[in-house]
Amino acid sequence: MEIAVGAVSGMVDALPGKLGELLQQEYALLSGVRGDVTFFQAELSTMHAAVLRSEALDDPDVQTKNWIGQVRELAYDIEDWVDLFAHRVDAGSHDAGPATSSRFSRWFRRGIDRLTTIPDRHVIATELQELRQRVVEVSEQRKRYSLGPQVIPAGSRHTAALDPRIISLYTDSASLVGLDVPRGEVAEMLTGAGSDRLKVVSIVGMAGSGKTTLAREVYGLVGAGFKCRASVSAGRSSDIAKVLTDMLSQVDSGYRRRGDTADLTQLIGRLREHFKDKRYLVMIDDLWSIQIWGTIKCCFPENNLGSRIITTTRIEAVAKDGGHVYRTHLLEEADAETLFSRITFGSVGGCPPHLKDVSAQILRKCGGLPLAIVTVGAMLASKTHTKDEFGRYGLEWQANSQLEVMKQVIKLSYSDLPAHLKACLLYLSIFPENHEIEITRLVRRWIAEGFISEHRGTSTEEIARNYINDLIGRNLIQPTQLNHDVTPRSCALHPVIHEFIVCKAMEDNFVALVHAEQQDVPPGNRTVRRLSLLNSGKSDQAVAQIDGTKVSRARSITVFAHTCGTPRLNELSVLRVLDLEGCEGPLCLDGLCKLLLLRYLNLKGTDISQLPAQIGDLKCLETLDVRTTKVKELPLSILSLENLTHLLTGNAKLPTGISKMKSVLTLSCSNVGKSATVNIIQEIGEMASLRELELFCDVTQMPGDKKQVVFQCGGLRSLKKLSIRCSSPSVAFVAGALPKVEVLELKFEKGPSKESSGVSGIEHLSSLKHMPIEFSQHVAGAAAAVAAVRNVAEIAHPNCQVITVNVDQ
Repeated sequence: MEIAVGAVSGMVDALPGKLGELLQQEYALLSGVRGDVTFFQAELSTMHAAVLRSEALDDPDVQTKNWIGQVRELAYDIEDWVDLFAHRVDAGSHDAGPATSSRFSRWFRRGIDRLTTIPDRHVIATELQELRQRVVEVSEQRKRYSLGPQVIPAGSRHTAALDPRIISLYTDSASLVGLDVPRGEVAEMLTGAGSDRLKVVSIVGMAGSGKTTLAREVYGLVGAGFKCRASVSAGRSSDIAKVLTDMLSQVDSGYRRRGDTADLTQLIGRLREHFKDKRYLVMIDDLWSIQIWGTIKCCFPENNLGSRIITTTRIEAVAKDGGHVYRTHLLEEADAETLFSRITFGSVGGCPPHLKDVSAQILRKCGGLPLAIVTVGAMLASKTHTKDEFGRYGLEWQANSQLEVMKQVIKLSYSDLPAHLKACLLYLSIFPENHEIEITRLVRRWIAEGFISEHRGTSTEEIARNYINDLIGRNLIQPTQLNHDVTPRSCALHPVIHEFIVCKAMEDNFVALVHAEQQDVPPGNRTVRRLSLLNSGKSDQAVAQIDGTKVSRARSITVFAHTCGTPRLNELSVLRVLDLEGCEGPLCLDGLCKLLLLRYLNLKGTDISQLPAQIGDLKCLETLDVRTTKVKELPLSILSLENLTHLLTGNAKLPTGISKMKSVLTLSCSNVGKSATVNIIQEIGEMASLRELELFCDVTQMPGDKKQVVFQCGGLRSLKKLSIRCSSPSVAFVAGALPKVEVLELKFEKGPSKESSGVSGIEHLSSLKHMPIEFSQHVAGAAAAVAAVRNVAEIAHPNCQVITVNVDQ
C-alpha cells in the first residue's frame, strides 16, 4: 500500500505498516539494515501522535510548521527508499528455478544473487544510515522544542478572521443582485400549497455562493406568517448546546432572563415542549454534519401546524437528509457585472473605459461567485483606478492579505476533509485554471500516486470514484460532462477553489507549478515532489530553466501544451507518473525504461512515433496510453508487463500473444494485428480479466472475403463495456456472446459500404442496459443503419436505454 500523502499524518501513519511489509519479505537484508527498518517503525509511530496534534491547530506557529515540513520530506524519502529497495536488490537476480530443484541449488543461486548485487546493497545501506540520522534529528527537534499544541496565554490569541455571514445578515436588501428569482423559488418551496406537516428546505451550494444571504431573505419574506421564529448558526465546530440555547432564548424570552442552565437532553426537551402547539419557523445556518443535524432535528415536533425549517449547508448529503433541496447557482454574467460595478465604482455601469478589459478578466476569475465579487470589488474600490493597480490586486490573489476573509471561507471546506480527500483535492492543482479534467485519467493517476488504499471487496477504481463523488457532494469540484449512466465523465474546479488549492499545494510543497517564462524552478531550495509545467503551446515560447537536482526526486511530471522544458527522464529515479497528454513538439524518451517505479505513462496525442523496445522493463507500469499518436505497433516486450491494467493503444497494432496479459482490465486497440494471419479478436477473447474494450475497426483491412468483426460465444466472459469505433457498420454478435456486457457504444465514422454487413446479433447480448450510438447524418445510409440497430435493441431489450447522437447537431 502506498502512502496517502495529503496530510502529513496520513503519510506518517502509513509508513510503519509499509516498513513492516518490507520486513516480511524474504530479502537478504545486510547486517544492521533490518534493525534500521525496525527503528524507523518505532520512531515514526511515536511521531504520528505529535503530527496529529500539530495538524489540529488552526494556526500553528512557524516552528511547528517547519517541523511538519521536515517530517513530510522525510516520509517522502523513506517511502522512495522502500519502493526502490526490492528493484535494486533484485536487479542482478536470476530465476530461482523450478520448485523441483534441490534445496542446495536454490541456496547456491541465492548466494550468487547476493554477490552480484553487493554494490547496490552497500549503496542501499549507506542511504539507510543517512535516513536514520535524519529521523533522529527530527525526533530530537520535536522533544527539544516541545512541538505540538501550546497553551496560549490570555490576550495573546490571534484575532479571528471576520465571518462574511455576519456582513450578509446586515446587508440592505435593495443592494442585492440576482436574488429575486431564487428568493421566490425558495419561498414557494417553503410555503406553497400543500401539507401542513413539518417541512424542511435545505439550501446547498459551494462556499461563498450566497446561501446565508438567500436564507436570510426568505426568512424575512415569510417570517410574518409565523409567530414563533428563531435564526441560529451551527458552524463547523458546532457546540450543539450553545446552538440550542440560542434557539431557546429567541423563542422563549424569559429563558435567558431567568438564567436557567440545562444539558443537551434538557434543552431538546424544553424546545419540543415550547414548539409542540405552535406554528414555528426556524433557520439553521451553516450545517456541516448529518450527525449534528440529526441531533438538532430532535427539537422539532411534528404538530401538523404548517411549521417550516430552513437550513444552509455546503454538503449535499446533509441537505438531502433534510427533505427538500434547493441548489444555489452562480451569478449570470450581467448580474455579476452589476454587483461588481456597484461595489467597486459605486454605481451600475460606472466602470471607466480604460478598466473594462481588466475588469472583465477579474470577473472571469471570480467565476460568478458572490463572495469573490464582493471581496475583490471592495478591495479595488479603495485602490487607484489604474489598469496596473487593478491587474496587480484584482488578478494576483496568492499573496494578497486583503483577501484573507475569502480565503478563510474556502479553507473551512478544505479543513473539513479527511486526510485522504485533502490529498486528492490538492492533486487537482496540477491542472491549469478552468481545465476540464477527464475522470478516468484522474482516477488512474490517483491510484498510481498511491492515494487510494485497497479495501476488501472494493476495487481501487471504485474507491477513487467514490472520492470524486464525495468531493462533488461537498461542492469542491464540479461535474462538467456526464456518462450515459449519469456518472461524471469530466470535472473542473471553480477558479476561486483552484486559486486556494494552488496556494495550499505550493505552501505544503505538494506540487511545484512552473510557467514557461520562469527562470528559477522552483525558487528556493525545496525538493520538487510533483512538477506541473504549464507551457503555452507556442513553439517559440521561453523555456523554463529547471534545475535537474531539484526535480530528481519528483514523483510525477505533468506537461501541458508543449514538450519544451520537459526534464530529462534519466534524472528521475523515483518517478511514478509521466503525463504528456496533448503536448506538441519533439519528445525524447531516453532513460524511460530505467524508471523502475513508473506506474502511469500517458503519451496520448503527442508526436511520439515509436516506443522503446525495452519498455517491458517497466515492471510497475499500470497504465500505458499511446492513443492518437504516430505509434504504429507495440514492442513485443509489452507482453512482460505483469502489472499493466490499462493498455490504451488506439490504432497501434498489438503484438501476437496479447492473451498472455492476464492483469489487463481495460484495452483500447485496433482489430488488425501485426500479422494478417492473426485473429486479434480471437486473442482478445482469451483475456479472461478484461472488463472494458474499445475497438477501432477497419473492416477493409481484415483478412478473408467476409469483412466483419464477429464476437463468438465463449470469449470475453468478464467484459462489461464494449466500445466499437467502426469505419463502417460491420459487426456481429453470435448467440451466447458477451454474456456480461452492460454497455455497448457504437460510433459509425462512415455509412454502410459494399464490404460492410451492418450490425447484427444485438438481441444476443443478454445483460445489455445502455447503448449509446453516434453517427453522422451527412453520411449516406448512416441514419438508416442506426435506426435498424435501435429497433432491434428496443424490441429485444425493452429496459435498455438507447441513446442516439447525431454528431452534426
